[in-house]
Amino acid sequence: MLARLLFLFTLCGFAISALAQTGHPAKGSWSGDLDHGSTDPTRIRLLIDAINGELSGTVNPGRRGIIMEHITLDPETWTITIQANMPDGQLMLIGTLHNLGSWTNRKYTGTYTLNDRQGDFEFTLN
Repeated sequence: MLARLLFLFTLCGFAISALAQTGHPAKGSWSGDLDHGSTDPTRIRLLIDAINGELSGTVNPGRRGIIMEHITLDPETWTITIQANMPDGQLMLIGTLHNLGSWTNRKYTGTYTLNDRQGDFEFTLN
């Protein structure tokens, strides 16, 4: 009887952990292109973190990574705005998260401004 009761508690523990939330939908490593109408789009990588509901991140993480100055999320529309001072000017990304329930096909798409260049972007969660 004790073994059955222990087995039941173990199963309940697994069930609860399986239903636990996995994290913020914007958190993670994103990669994609800034398309400015040329044949050579600019490849960008974003690393976004969420701590206590506050978003922060880095553009092109690594030795020469640029810290995002400003990152906001509108939870009503899942619109994320990112600003960062890149070496070639101020970068502003305004876009929406898509496929929130997917870990393999989540997208962040929208428009960008980098100095005098403007265009579209599409990032995929890695």
